Amino acid sequence: MTLLRPRWVAGHLLVLVLSVTFIALGFWQVARNDHKQSLVRKAREAYAAPAASIRSAPAAGGRAEASGHYDAGHEVLLRNQVHGGKDGDDVLTPLVQSDGTAVLVDRGWVPAAGSRTRPITSSAASGPVVVRGIVHTSSALRAQDAVTDAGRQLSLPRVDLDRIAKALPYRLLPSWIEMQAQSPEPASGAPALPQPPAPDQVNHTQYAIEWFSFAAIGIIGWPIALIAFSRRRGGFSTPDRRDDRDDRKDHAHDAGDPAEQRAR
Repeated sequence: MTLLRPRWVAGHLLVLVLSVTFIALGFWQVARNDHKQSLVRKAREAYAAPAASIRSAPAAGGRAEASGHYDAGHEVLLRNQVHGGKDGDDVLTPLVQSDGTAVLVDRGWVPAAGSRTRPITSSAASGPVVVRGIVHTSSALRAQDAVTDAGRQLSLPRVDLDRIAKALPYRLLPSWIEMQAQSPEPASGAPALPQPPAPDQVNHTQYAIEWFSFAAIGIIGWPIALIAFSRRRGGFSTPDRRDDRDDRKDHAHDAGDPAEQRAR
């Protein structure tokens, strides 16, 4: 069996074209994944970018930053917050500034604490920090809103700064910060900070692996198929007249040529 006959050359070319196409599609998915990760990195950098001081009273919805020390002893829980489809609480911690005033900082999400009878330990930094995030204004509690005390830890359904300020020994600013970034970075076990949304929900790495796998099937599978077929035909050979005669004999045998049958 020779590999240079037209019918085999056509097969070689088909496998080559398909393999090159699959490899190109795989690298295209790799490039798309790199581009997406680059966009996510830039979004995270924007979260950590410097912003106006909270003391300058930036408008709600804008970004602001504040510096000081956390007062973990007066943390408050913003309950019934959903993160990744799971129920939990956001941890609100007063950040005491150098002038003695404090700004309430939403440091992120923690899983719900079961019966809520014990306070949540949220690993607040003990040293000075700088926080940056989105500015929000107070949201007054409604008549039906319950304020509970989970192990001496206030728990509310909304951020009512006036209600929270009643339990604090210092003045609380009229705006609070939904933290996006902290310097130094939060320690392991700290509440989960919000993450920038991905540009798309496609798993480009998985698609790249699939395309490369398709290419491998052709690159590896085609030679294996040729070797198996050649063993049935007596091995590989070069294209010469003997091969032509052998092919004609094989064709006559397969087609049931009467002349061939008589020759037998």
